[in-house]
Amino acid sequence: MSLPTPTTGRDPDSAQGWTATMIVGIVLMSAVLEALSLGNSMVSIGLPSILKEFPTSQGGWLMTVYFLVGAVCAPLLGKAADLYGKRRVLLITMTVAGVGALICAVAPSFTVLLIGRILQGPILATLSLIPSYIRDIYPPKQAAFAASITVTGMGAFTIAAPTVIGWLLENHGFRGMFLFDAVWTLGLCIGIWAILPESTNRREAKPDFFGGLILTGAVVPVLLYVSMGRTWGWLEASPLLLIGIVLGGLFVWRTRNVDEPIINLALFRRKPLVFVAFAGAVAYSVSAATYQLVPLLAMTSRDNGVTYGLGLNPLEFSSIATPKQLATVFGGAVIGILLARGRNPRAFLTLGIAVFAASLVSFALAHDTFATVMIGSLLLGLAGGVSTAAVPNLVMRATPAGDQGSTAGTVQLCTTGASSILPVVMFAVLAPYMVSAPEGGVFYQDRGITTWLWISAAICIVALLVGFTVLRERSGEAIEEFSVNTAEPASGTADGVSPRTGDLERNKL
Repeated sequence: MSLPTPTTGRDPDSAQGWTATMIVGIVLMSAVLEALSLGNSMVSIGLPSILKEFPTSQGGWLMTVYFLVGAVCAPLLGKAADLYGKRRVLLITMTVAGVGALICAVAPSFTVLLIGRILQGPILATLSLIPSYIRDIYPPKQAAFAASITVTGMGAFTIAAPTVIGWLLENHGFRGMFLFDAVWTLGLCIGIWAILPESTNRREAKPDFFGGLILTGAVVPVLLYVSMGRTWGWLEASPLLLIGIVLGGLFVWRTRNVDEPIINLALFRRKPLVFVAFAGAVAYSVSAATYQLVPLLAMTSRDNGVTYGLGLNPLEFSSIATPKQLATVFGGAVIGILLARGRNPRAFLTLGIAVFAASLVSFALAHDTFATVMIGSLLLGLAGGVSTAAVPNLVMRATPAGDQGSTAGTVQLCTTGASSILPVVMFAVLAPYMVSAPEGGVFYQDRGITTWLWISAAICIVALLVGFTVLRERSGEAIEEFSVNTAEPASGTADGVSPRTGDLERNKL
């Protein structure tokens, strides 16, 4: 079913209420964000099964390439969407991700599996694409609710995801979960193409694709150095580090000499924004790395001679993963209510990092029983929900209205980029403690896991100290910056574009 071409000129306030198209649109776009969440959680849960078929000490790269590509693509695709149309870019992004999932499902080697994960990475850009698309095609009154419910909807499937993923792993292996992801993602492409209209808003933009390429070229050699330095020799692999440093310097130079850089370094003159980028990166990256450890703790068998390990199968693991997801949703919902009442989001991001530290200390002290793993997981989930709810609100609080689009993309690049780095560092720390399992696959000795947990806890504690000292916010600092720079242009919008009319209001089923 397709809709007629949108017309223009209607008063956005003339909308008579919700149409069937609007409701279906919310369902479809919520499901897209569930696909994003699925692509993240299924690899964490399926990692033991993947390592059993492809024994390697480089399992962290499955998350690294996913987050790294997503981080670079988010600002680039956002600008491409302004130039070519948000629905078009959304559909292309999802199609590429669906093809990536298919490649993962049939991958004959770990290298091909990584290629599939690279292609899945761009779907992370939908986290910023979809709210922007909703803003363009929904009338103003419905847009606010639609944007909220689609993002909140990310928690719905994640609660059931551990059980679904566990069932798929038990009955169809890790290939089955990737096939499920492919069908889900490509099916949503068809639904969005058939039902939702294209955004009629356009803005001249200059996606800095070359800058994104330089950034990737700077990060990947450094990650390879950290990941492979022990195997290749730290001195022998040092040219990789040198390449990364040189390209990093080139990237900084480019950001200062192009009109629309992938990262606007000038934004980081504001201390509140530096705080949210730094603290958000710590929270997101610690969560991404630690959640890959939880399945290893729960599903490793003590028959391998380790002092930890519950020996759970993937379906049984849902008894730990589902409560963790519930804690995430609960934490996000409570913080959302408190933020709506005017509470300072900075306090909640700080609280989230503190709870992360408590979770990691809890895991480090004990992770050899169901109860101790459950306690650590619940704290991990609660910390994730609190932090995730605080970050976007802190960005809005710390940024003038006209800069919020570019700022949000820059902060997302920082947080997602950090999430691509820390898992590689984690597996590099664990590599000396890797042992081949008798029945196939690999596992890690308890000493290595405990060492990493204490390192992660230290990262969180340092982040808290930096927040309370170097990045301490002066009274009224963020509000003062916001009030000085919020004058809107006479054209009626923050970017000078004429007011939108809401394409979906004009397209009723």
